[in-house]
Amino acid sequence: MTLETNRRRALALLGAGVLGTSVSSCGHGRVGTPPATGDGATTTHLSLHLTDAEGNALSLEALRRIQSNGKGEVGYDDALLDATTLEAIAIGPLYQDEDGAIGIDVPTGRACTLTMSWPTSHGYSALMADLPASGEHDLLEVAARTLHNRQAERYQQAAAQGIKGADEAATLRASAQQFLDACTTAQSWADRGRLANSALESASGAQIALDRALVAQAPQDAIIGVTFTRVPTTAEITAALAPGGPGGGKRKVSARLVIGDPHDAQEMAGWRTAVDSLHAQGGLALAQICDSLDMAALDDTAWDTRVDTLIRALPDVDTWEIGNEIGGDWLGAGAVAKAQRAAKAVRERTSATTVLTLYYQLGQADPAFSLFSYVTKEVTRPIKDLVDVVGLSVYPQLHPLGTAADRVLSTLDAAFLTSRIAVTELGYGGQDLNSGPWWFGSASDPVVARTAVAEHVTGAALGRADAWGAPFWWYYLEDQIGTPGGQVAPALAAASNGF
Repeated sequence: MTLETNRRRALALLGAGVLGTSVSSCGHGRVGTPPATGDGATTTHLSLHLTDAEGNALSLEALRRIQSNGKGEVGYDDALLDATTLEAIAIGPLYQDEDGAIGIDVPTGRACTLTMSWPTSHGYSALMADLPASGEHDLLEVAARTLHNRQAERYQQAAAQGIKGADEAATLRASAQQFLDACTTAQSWADRGRLANSALESASGAQIALDRALVAQAPQDAIIGVTFTRVPTTAEITAALAPGGPGGGKRKVSARLVIGDPHDAQEMAGWRTAVDSLHAQGGLALAQICDSLDMAALDDTAWDTRVDTLIRALPDVDTWEIGNEIGGDWLGAGAVAKAQRAAKAVRERTSATTVLTLYYQLGQADPAFSLFSYVTKEVTRPIKDLVDVVGLSVYPQLHPLGTAADRVLSTLDAAFLTSRIAVTELGYGGQDLNSGPWWFGSASDPVVARTAVAEHVTGAALGRADAWGAPFWWYYLEDQIGTPGGQVAPALAAASNGF
């Protein structure tokens, strides 16, 4: 596929509301009323204080400016989630309280989490604050406590095994604990807010360090993935599989093949050559049935014909991605049914692994398309039984992840108990990706940013007992030649080798 095709892909995401056109109707800036949880359901009001690092009180309007990185409503993405499943309860639940604090109403008796994009020195993450049952609280203190407490078990794993990097996490966790302890004795919301900002910074640093360290726990057979959005040359394949390439000489490399037209004889001949070359040099081939942008345009007959044509044309691929970015609200109805039929065909006719890629976003679209709400309702047992690997498509500029990576992946793991976990699409900084409001790693240096994203998300995805692979970097071939700024192979090799 060409860069122009991929620009159309990004425009489709924008037009579908993934970056906020759906959000405007969801109540941002007004009271967000959670849906009823049963007959007689009630809500409880919480009052949340927010200050900047100097202790100056911030209004909801100021929160919105920070949350959106100054980009306006396109970046208003606060959402109320179930604390266990991360299913969406309400989009845009925050409102301005009369006393200057920020209000939120939560279902009484239900454990809830507030999420929204929020920056630390590391960049924007999906902030997650497990909300108390009632009362008046500092928002960033709640978020810092949530992150600090939830990372304790993973930290203990790293420390017990003497994993390199655990000491950095330990130092930052001690700092976070010190600031959190001081919050409890603060004499004013201003003092508490200053301490809360510092606590969140330390807890975030600890999580990033922990995600990096725990890559040492990656299974031996976990793979490093790249994405070829066009037919590669033999030299490009050789470079990707070289000891200094993404696998770092330690892990197998799998190339994800984004196939345009399965009826184009010349294109398919190129992909067959690529599969043969990958295998000859010790690599693996993951073939995509259909990119998400093109999936919506195919009716059932055209979809089934495409599946059949591809399986016949590429009988030797190792893995089939039977659905790409499932849950994206631009795909329309029937996406899961199509993916299920593709998975069944792969299972019946090949010995290849089946991969289902879900679209990661929590609060930037209609609640029905929030990742875990969609999974619960739409991705049911019939297709789960046909999926060997479930992966996420992650674009941090469009939907920040950051310090929430471990929690999101753990929740995904719980939702797919019989599948291995992966990140099967990741990208940052491409010409069609800079339209997102947010940044990670660096707000101004694309090389630093791309490296930070590649290292962090790959490390977080691989550092799990059932990890299958990551990150299948989008635009790998283009980024490897330094356009539009910074090669990714060194970052992937570092993650592969455990930093």
